[in-house]
Amino acid sequence: MGPFCPVKRALAKWLYQQEDVTPYTRLAAVYDRVMNHVDYDKWADFIVFLFQKFGSDVCRVVDGGCGTGSLLHALVCKKMRVAGFDRSVEMVQLAKQKTQCPIWVDDLRTFCCKVKWDAFLCLYDTIQYLTTEEIQTLLHHIGEVLTPGGLFIFDVVTESHVLRYWANYTEKVEWNSLEMLRRSWYVKNRRSQHTEFEIIDKDHNKVYRERHIQYIYPLETFIKMSGESGLRFVGQFEDFTLNPGNEKSDRIHFVFRRAAI
Repeated sequence: MGPFCPVKRALAKWLYQQEDVTPYTRLAAVYDRVMNHVDYDKWADFIVFLFQKFGSDVCRVVDGGCGTGSLLHALVCKKMRVAGFDRSVEMVQLAKQKTQCPIWVDDLRTFCCKVKWDAFLCLYDTIQYLTTEEIQTLLHHIGEVLTPGGLFIFDVVTESHVLRYWANYTEKVEWNSLEMLRRSWYVKNRRSQHTEFEIIDKDHNKVYRERHIQYIYPLETFIKMSGESGLRFVGQFEDFTLNPGNEKSDRIHFVFRRAAI
């Protein structure tokens, strides 16, 4: 029987108390184990390379949606002066165990920041959790908190990537008393990627369910939305290269720059 066998799901509902929770609350406890395939050191190297290529004396960096702080830790190891925030209290608590840099709870959609930054990061397709209106607000706000010539770097996955890997995906992983069931599907006419996580806590006979939705926008959408933000498009790059990214790429890094005075 597969990980999402109806018999097993019905049995779990009978044996365990069910609870729907906000994304990245219960998932936080297993997040690093789920993401152990990610080479954050390589990712940090690429980000520093983009700073050197397109920035001007990048010193102060903030990571919006920093998760459990793995990228922050990698950037600290490269002598970068960084800070980060995430809307998930649970993720922030774990991030603070990895690094001593400033980390706080805040939301990309409404964050309050009086400090000016040389670079603002939003990585691992975090921006795709936001609606177009929320992205426009974010771009405008980032334009206000960047120093002149400062960089905004974010990444997205393309529709072709989603259709290749996540349009109909299931996974089951077990760690001692915890079990994670993951199911992903894509709604093409709405360009929305859906992922449902079930975290089964066998010690306490509970099943926690998180439902995640991301929006898979055409790449040109981000360039069009930046118009009134004070940010100027620098480039869109495929994976961890400077090759121009397109709709057939898997992951795209966007670089925007605030105009210098």
